[in-house]
Amino acid sequence: MLADLHVHSRPASGDARSSVEEIADAAAALSVEAVALTDHGPADLHAASAVFADRGLTLIGGREVVCDLGHVVVLATDFDWLGVLPPRCSLPLPDGRRGAAALIWAHPAGWRSGGTLIPPDPGRGAEHLHGVEVLNGERLHQTGGVAIAEDLARSLGLPRCGGSDAHDAAALGRCLTEVPGATDPAGFIEGLLAGRAEAVLSERWGRARGYDYRRSDLVPYLR
Repeated sequence: MLADLHVHSRPASGDARSSVEEIADAAAALSVEAVALTDHGPADLHAASAVFADRGLTLIGGREVVCDLGHVVVLATDFDWLGVLPPRCSLPLPDGRRGAAALIWAHPAGWRSGGTLIPPDPGRGAEHLHGVEVLNGERLHQTGGVAIAEDLARSLGLPRCGGSDAHDAAALGRCLTEVPGATDPAGFIEGLLAGRAEAVLSERWGRARGYDYRRSDLVPYLR
């Protein structure tokens, strides 16, 4: 299964510009099999799942939360548990969910707090992670960002993941994660937990948007 694991929608994310329906339509147009809605606030994931199912697509439940480590994408099959996570959490996350969950360090090369760029510090909770986002669609331009994230993934022994960090439908599908053999959200999350995830930079998205990726750090991920 090939999925975009970092997508925002309105109204659950105040900085998003596209509705769930618009995101699902964009995913269908690009043949992206699955999408994780990782909004900053609680979303109606049950309703969103029906929207995706109507288009023959899969919704993976998600949230993006802030913790001492930085921003973390949370994937889980328990939509209700995701819905009650606060925007800022301590790690480990509150227990009580049903089913599997996975945590991915989002754009780990640095995040801003009060205008200051905070460098990555695995000592702030990386032992609770299950993946590292080495490809972030909104930050591919960041100098050395991919290499920093790759080094973190290597040192932590975690799989490399990709997510578009899309805040509108046009940005969806740029950076993806593949878990071979997964056919549903539970299988996808379990495969990620087992270390079988791979980051993908979408050639199809690039062609549709007029991008010709030539950077040496990006070419290995093109597919």
